[in-house]
Amino acid sequence: MFDANIFMVGIENKTSDPNCSFANMKELYLIPLFESFKEIIVHQKVYNELDEERKNFVNSYKNVTIVDENNLYGLDPKYTTIFNNIARCMDYERHMSKDQGEVYSLAYAAFHNINYFCCKEIKIDYLSNELIELKDVQVITFDIIVLLAFIYYNSRKDMSHNKALKAIYKRYCEDVIKRHKLPQTLKEYFLACQNYI
Repeated sequence: MFDANIFMVGIENKTSDPNCSFANMKELYLIPLFESFKEIIVHQKVYNELDEERKNFVNSYKNVTIVDENNLYGLDPKYTTIFNNIARCMDYERHMSKDQGEVYSLAYAAFHNINYFCCKEIKIDYLSNELIELKDVQVITFDIIVLLAFIYYNSRKDMSHNKALKAIYKRYCEDVIKRHKLPQTLKEYFLACQNYI
């Protein structure tokens, strides 16, 4: 299950830095990410947050399913409890736009036993370790997405993206590197993870 923020990496710099364009980010990590999963789930609330260019990208993959709440809130006590507990921890009120995609997606993932949630949001990384409802949902932070792209290209003997992937690891994974005490460079991170790959 993917959150909207993985589609938005670099968006704040896209006009001043051509390396932050969606076309570039799509090539660097989104294509490897989308091609590495057999089934991808995107919540309708997340999909609605995307612009047309990003929606077109999502729509181009046959392995993507767009899901919604299916009116479970208020009707199913388990789902309602999960949703409310996640919302409370995120200071979210139902139908607010801020954090809507994350709350609805996490509630869906927890209720439907979805194992993985790809997200760049720091708050979600913390929340996944604190909330009992999310004990079975592993948050895939952006460092793992960059590592996956690095492995994807290198396993195809395509080293043309290595420099850019190293740069986005350093630039956009700084928070998770500090939080999880990860290696400072993508190469060191890759070497540290080789026993698990």
